[in-house]
Amino acid sequence: MTCCASTGATDLPAPPRHIDIILPEGAAPSSARMLADLFRAANEILPGKPYRISAHRLSAQPGGDPRKWQRRTVIFLGDIHKRWPVADKESARIHRILSLAPRTVLIGGAVFLLGNTGLAQGRAMAVHPNFSASAREEGLDCGDGSDLTTRNGCISTAISAFAALPVILELIAQDHGAFAAHALGTYLGLKQTQPNRHSRLSLGLLHKARGDRLIDNCLSLMQAHIEQPLKIGELARHQGVSTRKLQRRFLDLIGEGPLTIYRALRIERAQQLLVQTSLPLSEIILATGFGTHSNLARWVRKEYGVSPQTLRQQAFRGAA
Repeated sequence: MTCCASTGATDLPAPPRHIDIILPEGAAPSSARMLADLFRAANEILPGKPYRISAHRLSAQPGGDPRKWQRRTVIFLGDIHKRWPVADKESARIHRILSLAPRTVLIGGAVFLLGNTGLAQGRAMAVHPNFSASAREEGLDCGDGSDLTTRNGCISTAISAFAALPVILELIAQDHGAFAAHALGTYLGLKQTQPNRHSRLSLGLLHKARGDRLIDNCLSLMQAHIEQPLKIGELARHQGVSTRKLQRRFLDLIGEGPLTIYRALRIERAQQLLVQTSLPLSEIILATGFGTHSNLARWVRKEYGVSPQTLRQQAFRGAA
């Protein structure tokens, strides 16, 4: 949304981090979709699109300067049915990646790569039950077999892609703080919390406000009262603060006043209803508190550059 664009010179986003999801030979590219989608969701919520994601097989990765791995997070995405096959010519390359990458995650059958490359010594691993017998036979440290994930220095292991999701959230927490990771987990349904009213826009605003409790409560209140928007005095009274304090908190932490943010949340809701439902325009106007067609059209056009009707037509054509 437009209101998120105003940031100070000291609030510039960091350069994007490279995420390499490496697949075993023969694996379908679609197998990386769940993990890639988690990072893409982070790009939607966090400022500056902080992650650049690529998914490929090891053989498809160009050689080039091996030092590039020093700047990348690498995820070896194995499955739970077979160990990662390693050709002799690949062993040295995998060893180099595991040695140089500042953060590596090995999933499912990829844990055997540590043994294949001589890096398993003294390293506890999370091993799927399907592999526990062969892993112990090869002298890998599986603990008591109850760990779903482990972390040893810069290398983490997970028994499956599903088990790896908290590991990915932990990486995001390292980059952007625990609040951002928790908010992302809640947004995606990976955290069991109280019912969450936050939209994508409000989560981005809350991240910008560094999880401020007053902003959090106010954004939740705004989204609970989209149809009949509250006045700024009512928002302040619900939070037990003065109107001046509420205004100042929003300006200091987000760079926009609460009423501007409130309107942006209502525009976001209108856009969702326009592109995701077939509700008549008259009902969308009521559901978002804009009152009149001209008022809704004015703000939708300002935000998206087209009328509400055109926005809906574009979405339906895209779906078709």
